[in-house]
Amino acid sequence: MTIYFYAHTDNRRSLRRLRRSAALAKELQKEFDVYFMTTEFRSATYARRELGIKKAVGIEDFRNIGTIAQRGDVIVYDSDEHSEVIHEEMIEFFGTFFRISYDPKTLKKDREILISPHLVGEGIINGLLIDRDFFDGGQKSLPRGFFYGDDDYGRELEKIAPKLASFELELIEGFYFFVDVEEKIEAYFKAIHPIEEYFDVIKASKTFLSFDPQTALEAAAAGARTLFIHKEAEEEYTPLIQRAGVLDGGYFDPARLQEALLRLEAPNRDYLSALSVEKVAREMVSILKTNT
Repeated sequence: MTIYFYAHTDNRRSLRRLRRSAALAKELQKEFDVYFMTTEFRSATYARRELGIKKAVGIEDFRNIGTIAQRGDVIVYDSDEHSEVIHEEMIEFFGTFFRISYDPKTLKKDREILISPHLVGEGIINGLLIDRDFFDGGQKSLPRGFFYGDDDYGRELEKIAPKLASFELELIEGFYFFVDVEEKIEAYFKAIHPIEEYFDVIKASKTFLSFDPQTALEAAAAGARTLFIHKEAEEEYTPLIQRAGVLDGGYFDPARLQEALLRLEAPNRDYLSALSVEKVAREMVSILKTNT
């Protein structure tokens, strides 16, 4: 059996959908053939090289899913690009339609299986998708890691970097950063790591500052005392951040940052483990075996 995945990616969005769905794909490809689709080709290459996905391809438009998958196949879908009509058409097209949504207000459709960290009930798998490699932790050799996000189209990091200089942060570059960013901000950070060192830096950090909520949860899973700073309202992630023992620092305020970093506590890894990607994969396998 082949299980198809689709995660929405583009250069003005975080790779959070890719990272969380790839974590699940890695688990399922231990038992099934997994074919992973992203919106654009660079992120598909990243999925293969860095996220452990064996087969991944960019398809440019989510409506091209049907040119690769066939009627009656199984898909795991992580996107909000669809209309209500297309949503219903996809459910009808696929034999089993799994949809990942972190929106606490989303409603499960008939004949779909919803994967949600917020909701429970019939036809819902309650789980939080974090790559299991983060739970292995590692030697905590870096005092303070930092991830601003994968994208910075408005070059906001360049504006706030001088205000971060005194904190001696080790920055992980974003996947979609402009090529000239490093030379403009390198003076303000203790070190700048390429995106290929994403896993290593997070696992090695004693303390972690993240402007991306998925990365904040991954840092917490790795055992780092973690602070999350908002770029925008994050209704999907805010309750999860709080339950995971990550300090929610609100929007960026350099005057309050030092105080926040001193108030960090150990994360609630038990909460993250209870909703693990392994749990989600097991429940999916059970559903698929029942349906075949």
